[in-house]
Amino acid sequence: MKKIGILLIALTIATFVMAQEKTTKLKEIGLTFRNLDQFGFSYKVGTEHSLWRFNALSLSGNSESEDLDYDDNDRDSKHFSLGLSVGKEYRKLIAKNFEYRYGVDFSFSYKHSKIKRPSYSEYVSHYGDLKSKSNIYTPGINLILGVNYIIGEHLVLGAEMMPYIKYTFGKKTEEMEKYYDGEIEIDHSNFRYGFNSSSVLLSVAYRF
Repeated sequence: MKKIGILLIALTIATFVMAQEKTTKLKEIGLTFRNLDQFGFSYKVGTEHSLWRFNALSLSGNSESEDLDYDDNDRDSKHFSLGLSVGKEYRKLIAKNFEYRYGVDFSFSYKHSKIKRPSYSEYVSHYGDLKSKSNIYTPGINLILGVNYIIGEHLVLGAEMMPYIKYTFGKKTEEMEKYYDGEIEIDHSNFRYGFNSSSVLLSVAYRF
C-alpha cells in the first residue's frame, strides 16, 4: 500500500509539473500605431493562451502662441489628450508562427483645450476677445479581433480590429468680451458605436 501511495503521489507531482511546462509564461512590451500618425505603448502579461493587456493609446499636447500685426493681443491655444485601455485577450495558434486572438478592452480618453482668439479676426469681428475652454471624457468598450505573426523567439507583429461602443460627455465654456457678460456653458453628450479606419491597431512587440 505504501508503494502504491508513493507511486500515486509521484504521478500527481509529474502531472502537475507537465501541466506547468505546457503553460508558458509570457510578457510583451511594444509600440502601437493607429492611422500611421497616432502612436502608443502596450504591455501584456500572462500565458501563451491568455494575457492581460494595458495600453497607453495616445498621449499628446501642445501650446501655441501667435503674434498678430493688426492687434495688440496674441492668439493662444493649449491642447492636451490622453487615452488608456485595460483588457483581456485570448490566443490560439492556427498555423506555424501565426496566432488568432480575441478579447475585450475597457478604454478611457480625456481631452482638454483652452483657446483665446484676438478681438479682430474672421471669428469674432469687433465683439472682443473670445475665450473658450473644454474638458471632454470618453469611456468605452472595444472588442478585439486580431492576428499575430511571430518572428523568431522574441519579435511579434500584430494587427487587430476593434469595433467600439463609446459614450462622450463633458462641458465647453465660452466668454466673449464686449458682447455678453459672464460665460456660456455648453454640454457635450453623445453615444457612438461602430467600426472605422481608426479602429484598426497595428503593433510591434518584444516577447520575453
